[in-house]
Amino acid sequence: MKMKMAMLPIIIAIVMGLSSHHALAKDVFYYIGYGMIQVIDGDRDAIVGDIPVDGWLRESEFSADGRFLYVVAKRHLIHKVDLVNQEVVGTIDVSSGVWDRFIFGFDLAPDGKSAFANLISRTTHRGEIEVTAPVLAQIDLADGRILRSIEVPWSSVSLVSIKNASSIYVIGKDIVKVDVAGEQMRITGTYPMFAKQWNILPLWDNTRDNGGVFMVNYYTPEYMGLVSIDTNSGEITDAPLEGPPVFAYSVMRSPDKKKVYAVMDELTVIDLETRSYDAVLPIPGGTNYAINVSSDGKKIYVAGGGSTTTVYDAQTLKPVTVLQMETDGMDFKRLSN
Repeated sequence: MKMKMAMLPIIIAIVMGLSSHHALAKDVFYYIGYGMIQVIDGDRDAIVGDIPVDGWLRESEFSADGRFLYVVAKRHLIHKVDLVNQEVVGTIDVSSGVWDRFIFGFDLAPDGKSAFANLISRTTHRGEIEVTAPVLAQIDLADGRILRSIEVPWSSVSLVSIKNASSIYVIGKDIVKVDVAGEQMRITGTYPMFAKQWNILPLWDNTRDNGGVFMVNYYTPEYMGLVSIDTNSGEITDAPLEGPPVFAYSVMRSPDKKKVYAVMDELTVIDLETRSYDAVLPIPGGTNYAINVSSDGKKIYVAGGGSTTTVYDAQTLKPVTVLQMETDGMDFKRLSN
């Protein structure tokens, strides 16, 4: 009995150390999968938590304090995930009454109590399906009520908020600027992309991880380019790249702002100064949707598409770890301490 009592403080210390280890990691990553969010300790590159959720997941956004992750499931549910206790603590459904509503683009409002979402609504009337034009809506995160809305163009799929909270960019075929500061939202400008023959798929938003810059790749018949939105100033920047285009779903800038990493079936390294491709390396695990980088720039993570996450050494571009995940994935987010 005395030996058991003497061992108790040691056991408690070990358990506390294990349970707090990932919280002390410089980087914690969140693998956005199907019915599951998995937590990865960026120091050890080890899975340290599984958070069950309802449905397949798409857009996600951290709260300002990093305590919660809001994630869209099944295009109509918004889960509030407590990252400290690793559990879903609330869910709202934007569908109500006779209306089915679907979210294509999500961003938290500065008040922390509401969010902006690009919604498409559907109902049936006398046996016929009725689909309304998409709207940018502000939603109460307590009960899912639509507080206000404005019609936006078809094909809108992503939202980017400017830091001063006065405007939001709605991204689709073009980039539409919406003033949200007043009582009524209003469209104040459009940055054309479709007229330039840009083909764009802005489904992976690494703005927070990317130093406050939203960045996505686009394609023309001749080349690939990068379009960026600085969320501090609202400035939009276009960077066409030299050489035959590579194929990529998503891109991520290195912390030193000298390179951009792109991913699909290959890991591609882009030199931002010369706007050229440094390296194009096939990924052994096949197609990946999401890419991220450690905050010190030493490691590159590719994930989603399949059920693995591959960690690369950013200097040698060699894989150092392959993690087997619980499900196929969609996105891969970083929270740095």
